[in-house]
Amino acid sequence: MAGKMDKTTKIVVAVVGSLGLLSTIMGFSAEGTKLTASDVLIGDGACYYPRNSSLALAICAALFLVVAQVIFAAVGGCCGCCKSRTMPSEKNRIIGVVCAVVSWIAAVIAFALFVDGAAVNGEGLRETDTFGQCFILKDGIFAGAAILTLAATALGITSYVLLGRQTDAAAAAAPKAGGGIAMGQPQFPQQSPPQWYGQAPPPSYPQYPPPPAQGYGAHPPNQQFPHPQGHAQV
Repeated sequence: MAGKMDKTTKIVVAVVGSLGLLSTIMGFSAEGTKLTASDVLIGDGACYYPRNSSLALAICAALFLVVAQVIFAAVGGCCGCCKSRTMPSEKNRIIGVVCAVVSWIAAVIAFALFVDGAAVNGEGLRETDTFGQCFILKDGIFAGAAILTLAATALGITSYVLLGRQTDAAAAAAPKAGGGIAMGQPQFPQQSPPQWYGQAPPPSYPQYPPPPAQGYGAHPPNQQFPHPQGHAQV
């Protein structure tokens, strides 16, 4: 029924929403723990980047984002282009496909930002630039990726719900599919032979045997009974 979600839809929305929310939280956490200029050590023309939790947070956020999008694409039928779970209206189908496409665009950009930020915050030695300075990740990279992740998740859920809804007409017509086919054998009323009211039936009409007599003392017509012995015949 339109406007209501079944059990499967609720489960998918809960799983995808949870993964997207976790990815968003980890993205903001990576933004708060990323390396700053004071954390990087410079010596002998090289920059030493210490171990930092933002690397693991960014990688986990990217993985959760990918899993959420894969689940959305698998159960949603390739963004509504490969198949349709039900029969959505034309308006819902267009809006659902647009939301799905925008969701994937936002997810791809967020994934790229997570990976790029994780690479910059990785532990190790790197050479300085031409000015003898160390490269530091700009502020807002992980936060922007987290916002895009949240938007991608919301759009993906919206697309999945819209592409899964049935219109009232489709829902009403579904039970009537094939409803005009009559099953079983036709029943015909039993016909009795016509009554000719004292007249002989025509020669071409088939002869039916007379019905058996019913009731007490009834016997077949023209049945001969033996005469009792010891009595004279009249």
